[in-house]
Amino acid sequence: MKHSCAVCDLLGNDPRPTTSTIGLNTSLPSLIAHARERLDDGEGANAHVVVPVCPEHVVDVYRGRVAGVSMAWRVASVSL
Repeated sequence: MKHSCAVCDLLGNDPRPTTSTIGLNTSLPSLIAHARERLDDGEGANAHVVVPVCPEHVVDVYRGRVAGVSMAWRVASVSL
């Protein structure tokens, strides 16, 4: 089952299908709501979440082009 891109939704773009999930550090409620898994203890300003993202937005997040979001590097396995 494919999911729409959490970053497309955040930016108000037409939803695109995703090819993977990625870990993000963010305090943005829209991205936290899209989480397939949350990998932090729920405390503090930023959440470490695993969200579905389209290939274009994987690159944009990696390059720091999405305000309020950064890559979170941790190996995780999530069922979709």
